[in-house]
Amino acid sequence: MNRYLIAPVVAAIAIAAPAAAQDATATATKLVDLLTPPNQTSAGVEAQIKEIRAGAAIRAMLSQNPGIRAELAKNTPAMNAGLARIGAMQADSMGPIMREAQAASRKEAIDSYAKSFTAAELQQILAARERRALRLQADAAGYRAGAVAMVQRRGQDPRAHAAFAVV
Repeated sequence: MNRYLIAPVVAAIAIAAPAAAQDATATATKLVDLLTPPNQTSAGVEAQIKEIRAGAAIRAMLSQNPGIRAELAKNTPAMNAGLARIGAMQADSMGPIMREAQAASRKEAIDSYAKSFTAAELQQILAARERRALRLQADAAGYRAGAVAMVQRRGQDPRAHAAFAVV
């Protein structure tokens, strides 16, 4: 085989691979945004940090000790102020770690989808997810109306079709 004919083919494949990876990453980002909207996950992390700052985490941890549980039950201002100070220290130390972990897990999810699926497969998943969100209507038995590909074991279908259900 002529090596001069193979070189352009190899170069074309090498150029197409990064473009395909970028397409898959962009589509994977859209899918992750649909599955876990960034605003909601950020709001959840911020709510957790706010609870930690208020002393909820240290209060829950210390409530396991019977002696401290009795002090917590008295609900004294000094105890509440101490727990709030400890909670503020915890939030100051854990807040950046929690935010960084959220960003890292989002990036890892995107990378995982991009490595596991092609851009075309991710587009199909994304389209199916969006269709399911728009098309589903509840029936009398509460079963999904959208068609979803699945593999089931042999045997009788325990669900009645919504159109044939006797009410």
